[in-house]
Amino acid sequence: MPKRLWPLLIGLFLFSLINLQYSHAQSLLDKTITVSVKEKKLGDVLSEISSKGDFYFSYDGRLVPKDSIISLRTVNQPIRIILKQLFNDRYNLEVRDNYVIITAYRHGLSLINPDLTVEDNFYSVSGIVVDEISGERLMNASVYEKSQLVSTLTDSHGYFRLKFKANDNKPLAVTVSKLLYRDTTLNFLQPVNVSSRAQTSAYANFRNKNNQVESTGIGRLFTSARQKIQSINIPDFFATRPFQASLTPGLSSHGMFSPQVVNKFSLNLAGGYTAGTDGLEFGGLFNINKQDAKYVQIAGIFNLVGGNAIGLQLAGAHNRTLDTLKGVQISLFTNRAEKQVSGVQISALHNETRKLKGLQLGLVNFADTSEGASVGLINMINNGFYKITYSANNLANTNISLKTGTHQFYTAILTSANVSHQNKLYAFGLGIGHDFMFNDRVYVSAETDYLLSYTGALDDRWLQGKLLLNVRLFKNISLLAGPTYNRYSYTGSSPGYQTKFNLPEGYLNSHSNPVKNWIGWEAGITFNSVFKPVKRTPDYSTAWYLEIAGTTGTGWERPYGLVTGGELSLHRDLGDNLVGTLSTGFTHIASSSYTFTILGDTYLYAKPMNIVPLKAGIRLKFGSIFYIAGDIGAAFGGKQTAIINRSETSTNYLYPIKNFRSLMYDVGAGFAFNSGLETGVKFEDYGFQSPYKQIALRLGYRIRLSK
Repeated sequence: MPKRLWPLLIGLFLFSLINLQYSHAQSLLDKTITVSVKEKKLGDVLSEISSKGDFYFSYDGRLVPKDSIISLRTVNQPIRIILKQLFNDRYNLEVRDNYVIITAYRHGLSLINPDLTVEDNFYSVSGIVVDEISGERLMNASVYEKSQLVSTLTDSHGYFRLKFKANDNKPLAVTVSKLLYRDTTLNFLQPVNVSSRAQTSAYANFRNKNNQVESTGIGRLFTSARQKIQSINIPDFFATRPFQASLTPGLSSHGMFSPQVVNKFSLNLAGGYTAGTDGLEFGGLFNINKQDAKYVQIAGIFNLVGGNAIGLQLAGAHNRTLDTLKGVQISLFTNRAEKQVSGVQISALHNETRKLKGLQLGLVNFADTSEGASVGLINMINNGFYKITYSANNLANTNISLKTGTHQFYTAILTSANVSHQNKLYAFGLGIGHDFMFNDRVYVSAETDYLLSYTGALDDRWLQGKLLLNVRLFKNISLLAGPTYNRYSYTGSSPGYQTKFNLPEGYLNSHSNPVKNWIGWEAGITFNSVFKPVKRTPDYSTAWYLEIAGTTGTGWERPYGLVTGGELSLHRDLGDNLVGTLSTGFTHIASSSYTFTILGDTYLYAKPMNIVPLKAGIRLKFGSIFYIAGDIGAAFGGKQTAIINRSETSTNYLYPIKNFRSLMYDVGAGFAFNSGLETGVKFEDYGFQSPYKQIALRLGYRIRLSK
């Protein structure tokens, strides 16, 4: 076949396809049928029409009143005429394949008194936007020029004025959009192809994606009403630019169009709101992306992404992706990927996703299903388990552990005690494990545990390797037993504690800590169960609270004992079970006299400490009352004279006598009851290298300041 005929044949083939599709749409609505109904529901009438016409209707049940009573009689009439008689032109009809889609009829928009002026190489377009049917002036309609990404909203009288640079190389088209109306484009200077949406192929990736960012608690807090209106009016117009800079979401180099622009590089001094990033984004406080974020996103407080996060998300407090994470999320407090994690989540407090295909590392981890590993104190995996085990071994006769995760990988919280008058021992620690499954009733657990032990001082280290056979007796009850490998590093026992770790007087002055290794055993009983699926209910709360609380606890290190104090906190609900907190207060750390000697010099701990903390943090709520929390901030105290060196000839202060200043943090958990009463526990560290630390109980009352 001659080559010159190929273009002609291809063109004829494409024309035939287009004509066939158009003919099918026309022939479907032009089919003639007979309908005779009396006082039947509209939904039933539509079912009868679709059955006789051999097609399907698609419509929103809230839009079309299916229960309204209809009487209709037509004989051999086209379906188009029947539907027009039935609906009286109240709806738009669109044919796709074998479906007739019913949507709300949208009026058009009109511009009255349009005016164009050119001055100093700038265009200025003004006019009034009205409803083309009623002539009503329309407020909050979006008016924009797509090529230069400038936009504005009409005022309460429907008036707008748009100013932008003149460009002779491209056509000028000003578009007006508003929710529930058809777009209208006004063309200037030269004819252009009028379309309700320009550059369709370039923006195809954004079609059919709802803007979920502005419906989140954080999104509602940090985006303005004008930006929300713009997003509703222009739901699927997006463009790309190499760079943007923002001071706040409303003050951007792209102006009102910032949420419609994907940037290669985005710099947000305080915070910014963009369509997405395809490179690097940095925010002094926060970044909000309507769609995807690639490849590096860094924020001082939080990142919020409406689509996928691909690459690295790094935030001081909180990362959230409303779709899938394909990379790494790192934050101080909490990470969340709503649909899936194909990568790593690392936080000090909380990680969450629906489907895990990677690693979670945090205090508390959540996943609906897991094909990866969660490492934390608590791992709530809906296709996993939790186990509470009581056991005994040849060193401690009472061991209680909580194991959470999956058979593929789980973690354990461990407590041990040897209840004895002469051989006491106390220990706590963490472990990891894997189950080798023979069947549902029999499996072998391989575990590695690391514990801190107390035999008069909390300085011993106990490492265990276990191989335990598990046999399920009943649905939730199993027996376990097996050999263990033990490696124990000790500093000597006090009277009444484990005699096997006694040391001669003065042994440690000339020797390092001795180590004992042995093969032992462990046996016990386990209660097995699974976590129930978490019921996710939307949380749109934006209330403010004031809380007053008292604390009492104990110091972490000698000679610090009783710790008392109070807190004053301001809470703001951010929605999605997240609460932001600002706190201050007063803490008194009592001190007792405590001396020790090194190389002939006597050292004395002295003087209690008073500390005022200033901190900000996050609470994450689970269920109706339980929460976990974390804070970071600064601690301010009086003059510290914590350690004094007293020799025969002089007294030297090992710490300079100056006011105490340091970074601080705390983590905690508790219950916030609907009555306003709160109770909980927390660990607080005033300075990462200082001796000022406490474990405290907390009791408070929360006063609601707003709805």
